[in-house]
Amino acid sequence: MDSFESTATAQTLVHLAGGCETMKRLLSGLLDSKGKVAEEIHAIRKLGKSLRGGLALFRLEKSSALEIQAIGRLLSNSRDAVSRLNTWNKLAWKKDPAVSIAIGLLLEQQTHSAARRPPPETIDWCLNRVDSALAELKGLPGANLEGLLTKGLGKLRKRALKRCGKLGLRSEEDFHEARKAVKALLGATGFLPEGMATADPQFDCLAELLGDENDLATLSLWLKQHGFTNRFAPDLRRALDEARTKLQRRIMKNVDQLSSLALE
Repeated sequence: MDSFESTATAQTLVHLAGGCETMKRLLSGLLDSKGKVAEEIHAIRKLGKSLRGGLALFRLEKSSALEIQAIGRLLSNSRDAVSRLNTWNKLAWKKDPAVSIAIGLLLEQQTHSAARRPPPETIDWCLNRVDSALAELKGLPGANLEGLLTKGLGKLRKRALKRCGKLGLRSEEDFHEARKAVKALLGATGFLPEGMATADPQFDCLAELLGDENDLATLSLWLKQHGFTNRFAPDLRRALDEARTKLQRRIMKNVDQLSSLALE
């Protein structure tokens, strides 16, 4: 659509503020977590990615969105450990038992180590980051917010189209950037009033595939950094490369099948 009604813009701002309040509640909940730290941090980071897209609607990607991003990075170790283990289990590689057992047990150990609650001081720092983002959001001038929202959504849409358009080059960085752009666009639309703007249903599938590809890339790097290189685990490296190539082909097929990556 070409423009947004002021009431719809107000609703979007309310939804974003509500998202920030939800993040504060989730962060405070970590102080009394009942043994589900990884799941709770996953929810916080997932909400954070959506919030960053939503804040970009009002061109706050270089200010408030960075405050939210800092939280995700600070709390990343716990979720990253779980993600690596889940990705490893899905790969289901057991060609060399000595290697697979060594990796599997190490990954399990790291998930246990990462399942501890963050210190209260860390939570306080994160809460301050959310408060900073919320203050800037609430302090936006009332003039021309409709135009700002329209331009912000257009920029997110254009970036996603551009990043997905580069996937044919099969560059690792291109897949990474496409995943971020798609996540930001989907996150942003989630804060718009119902029916205002929707994305192609296949777009969610594309985001999931890009996420899976990123998980494999992250696991591959971790394994290499921990000594499982071509010299010591050539069959494993080959299996990782084949799995990523297969996923990348599915991603490209998904992109080709989309009638449009634009918002309707």
